[in-house]
Amino acid sequence: MAEIEGLVRALREGDDADKAVAARALHKTAHNSDANRVLIAEAGGIPPLVELVRDGSAEAKQVAMGTLENLACNDANKVAIAEAGGIAPLVELLRDGSAEAKEEAAWLLFYLAGDNNGGNKVLIVEAGGIAPLVEILRNGPRNAIHPAAIALEGIAVFNDANAVAIAAAVGLEALVQLARRGRVTVESGCEWLIVPGVGDVTVNEQLVLPAGTGIAAKRKAALVVSALLRACVPVEARSQVRDLIRSVIGAFL
Repeated sequence: MAEIEGLVRALREGDDADKAVAARALHKTAHNSDANRVLIAEAGGIPPLVELVRDGSAEAKQVAMGTLENLACNDANKVAIAEAGGIAPLVELLRDGSAEAKEEAAWLLFYLAGDNNGGNKVLIVEAGGIAPLVEILRNGPRNAIHPAAIALEGIAVFNDANAVAIAAAVGLEALVQLARRGRVTVESGCEWLIVPGVGDVTVNEQLVLPAGTGIAAKRKAALVVSALLRACVPVEARSQVRDLIRSVIGAFL
């Protein structure tokens, strides 16, 4: 415990290089040890790690995110990271970070979205996390495509509102897919992904809004499609197309 407390103190009081060294040491300490993950949290290690993600150097951000990923293997720590303000800087890195930072941020959001009570999913959406994740899924960088896809799936599972929000961010066709099948397929704009030991493999990431996405999500998606279609029709013509819209979406309501 004394060693962990010393590392946490270095996170708070050291210079940027010392903080990166301390974060790396905490990553090793927490690896495959849930007991140590708990001890690091109890020693107050999560807030300074979040601060390092927000304001550290590029290297320090990477190390801090990796350490938080490790700590987020513990369910209570997932909540603690969010409570320390950890979601907003991750969304910012999804938008403006380097390719490596976007990858790490997407992975960490994937872990955070798996909290038991589902609160982190809501916080990720409220912080604006869906749009940059969809952008990565479409256009890369290549190394961040897979974590972005599974982060979106994690945000959607057992949360119908999030599933519809993700489909809406993808576009009208995705909303129609969700209304029909409960599934949205997004083809990445990056055609190839380099997989170590495997070589080039085709990337057609399929974003599946999973088993928790049910009739309610399909109904909501259908209603959004209806509202969008209605908004595109001149007021004087709406009475003429109302029955047509109902006939198209009725099966999903």
